[in-house]
Amino acid sequence: VLFSKTMPLFTKKFEAKPIPSRSGRCNIGCPVVGENIDEYKSISLSLGSKELRFADGIWIHTTRKGDIDEVVRLHRRLKSLEEENNMCNLKMEIFLDLLAEQTSELNVLQSKDK
Repeated sequence: VLFSKTMPLFTKKFEAKPIPSRSGRCNIGCPVVGENIDEYKSISLSLGSKELRFADGIWIHTTRKGDIDEVVRLHRRLKSLEEENNMCNLKMEIFLDLLAEQTSELNVLQSKDK
């Protein structure tokens, strides 16, 4: 008779409250940023007679816009060739490991036959 009631430890006292949906930006007083990122793709810096341009994450010393495009293209090509070279080196290491394993198995089999 003492345990006829449910224990208060196992009753559901708390329920999760529904989360209200966001109605908009948190900083309502600030205007929406309307800058075009394309304007900042070509940053140049003139230091006396030298001119530097920032392109693809590096500073390039150049005088013509076409030079930057060529350097960026060559930089991307260099990265892709380095990745391809790393992949070829990895494949070569795997093939050498497989060859060493097969050679050792063949030597074991030949020694058993003798």
